[in-house]
Amino acid sequence: MRKRVRLLYVLVAAFVIAAGGMMTINRLDQDIVALQDTSRQVRMRQLEVESENSDMKQEIAQKDKDSYIMEMARRYYGYLLPGEIRFVVVNPESLYDQPEAEVVDDAVMQQAQEDAA
Repeated sequence: MRKRVRLLYVLVAAFVIAAGGMMTINRLDQDIVALQDTSRQVRMRQLEVESENSDMKQEIAQKDKDSYIMEMARRYYGYLLPGEIRFVVVNPESLYDQPEAEVVDDAVMQQAQEDAA
């Protein structure tokens, strides 16, 4: 009888240890997956920051150029060069009511002028 009781205690202890080990392994697997997801997110954010950094470096390199300064003066302050004329459209909705009206980019206009010349 004594040996049976000891054997029962040993079996119960082994079961508790095995169950605890399985729970620990399962929890560690979940933590590993969560850390891998976090690592992927951090890598993606790092790539985004590196891209932003590259864009900012290019913008800084352009800031010393006169063309960049002129573009910013035109865009933000409305400056014009001598001899230029500013056209202000007071009712822009009328441009879109007519199907033949077309909004043309400056680069397209320049290309058309060069092709005509």
